[in-house]
This record gives sequence, structure tokens and C-alpha cells, in this order.
Amino acid sequence: MKRRRRPSQTVFWTITLSTALAVASVGTTVGIVHRSSVVAQAPVRSTAADVPAPGPAAPALKSAAAVAPARPEVSDAVRAVTAADADAAKDDDTQFGIAVLDRDTGDLAAGENGDVAFYSASVVKLFTVVAILHRTETDGLTLTAADRTDIERALSLSDDNAMDALWEQFGGPETVQQTIDLVGLQDTRPPSDPSQWGETLISARDVVAVYRYVLTSMPAADRDTIMNALGAAQDSGADGFDQAFGLLREPRLPDVAAKQGWMWFGSDFYLHTTGVVGSDDRYVVALLSKQPASEGSAAASTSVTAATNDVLAALG
Repeated sequence: MKRRRRPSQTVFWTITLSTALAVASVGTTVGIVHRSSVVAQAPVRSTAADVPAPGPAAPALKSAAAVAPARPEVSDAVRAVTAADADAAKDDDTQFGIAVLDRDTGDLAAGENGDVAFYSASVVKLFTVVAILHRTETDGLTLTAADRTDIERALSLSDDNAMDALWEQFGGPETVQQTIDLVGLQDTRPPSDPSQWGETLISARDVVAVYRYVLTSMPAADRDTIMNALGAAQDSGADGFDQAFGLLREPRLPDVAAKQGWMWFGSDFYLHTTGVVGSDDRYVVALLSKQPASEGSAAASTSVTAATNDVLAALG
């Protein structure tokens, strides 16, 4: 997909107590592999009304060094993120945001830019579908056969036309805000231009939190609607883009379900791979990237796939 404008404001992301609260719903142990002091990013809303109410008391945020003594070995999630971050550091022109959740142990590891906001591209389609299906359970919303077809195509084929229909019919940015509130997301923000869903801001740790919500908090029928569509993701998107990169690279792993995203934005190319792998959806992986558009989509796909392979090798 292509989008046209670049935001002009800048804010800075730092580690605060809210980071610990944000990841509490994703796992019981958190490993932050590395943090930079400040990272420039796009604008966010800052009024008190926009901040979700705090949830239950959260465990203290732990560094990767603090996590290790609690177990004989460093967790798979921490190893995976460390490996991918090391690979990403080889290219100064590419920015990766990485997070991995081990659902068996509850370990969550976020990389150097795991809490940094990236333009979502098509990954926001998952966020919108979560909100729509939630309304069918709580607000009496009835979906037509056409609506359900649009949901399936938006997730499996990353069909922009299907997403346009869902976005326009069900409130656009309101669907993003509803998922923020449902899941307790910290870094996600609706697009500043309501017509440009691909300019939603998301972070790797927030994407992991959305998958965990789908797998553990949604009714079985809604969960299956989402996960079956993601499990049926095609090698080629509706626009002809090659989706066989990252978690969907060939040969495709068994038991993988993924939502990919791609978007050209000025001189940048956003390419994301997110989803679940392993028996019983054990591991949730989110790998977001911003790369130079001048290097081409094939090179970007190769870069994301290499980092994904590092993650998968560490997970075993």
C-alpha cells in the first residue's frame, strides 16, 4: 500500500513505570534486552482522557540480566530478541522493533525498539477486526456475509479494498481506539488523518499484546475467525505483493499464522511480520521494520526474513 504524507512533529520515548504496567497483561516476566536513552518518533496524544485506566497490580519491570538468575538458562524469548537485535544492528539505515512472547512460560522480551512506534501499514487490519468482533459480543452488532468476507480477505490476503470497507463502515479510527482500550495498549495511536489507516502507530510489544488478547480473552468463535484467516495467509497479497517473507517465508513452518504489513511512505519502506508459531501457538512474534525505500522491497524482505530466522532459530 502507498501513503502520501509525513508527520512533522517529534516526541521521545523513554522507559517509565507505565512500561511495566503496559506489559503486565502480556506475560509474568519481562526481559528488556537493551534500551536506548531516547528515540525520535511520531506524535502521540497526551491528554489524561486518552490514557487507559490502570489494570491490576503489575510485576516490576526486569532487565534481561535480572531475568536470567530466576532460571537455569536465559529464556527462549530473550535469546530470540537478542539474536534479532544483533542482526538488525548490522545495518544503520534499518530500524527494527522486536518483541517475543513465550505463552508457556509467560516470558516477554522486547528488543531495543520494542516500545517504539512504527507506522502500522496493514498490521492495523488485525486491530480493526478485533474491535469489530468485540462489538458483536457486547453491542449486539450483526455482521453480514459481506462483512465476514471482508474480514477474512483483510487478514488472509491483506486486501486493502476489504479494509477500506471495514474502516468506513465501523468507525475507522474508533476501531483502533477501542482495541487500545480493550487490551491496554501503551504505544498505539489512531492515525492523525482518519482516512489513512496505514498511518496508525503501533509498537512490537503492543502487537504481541493484541495477539495474546485474541488467543486468551476473545470468545472461541471470534478467536477462530481471526486465527483461521491468519493461518490461511496466501503467499501473494491481493495487490500482488509477495507475502512469503518473515514468518511466512518458504518453506513455510507448520502451525504458523501471520499478519504481514508493507507500505511505502516517502523515502521509507515499512515492512512488518507478526504472528504465532509453534504447537498450540506457543510463541507470539512481532518484528516491525522501517527501511530505505531506495533499496527496494526485495532487499527489505530479505532483511526481515534474516532477522526472523534468527528469532526462530533461538526459539528452537
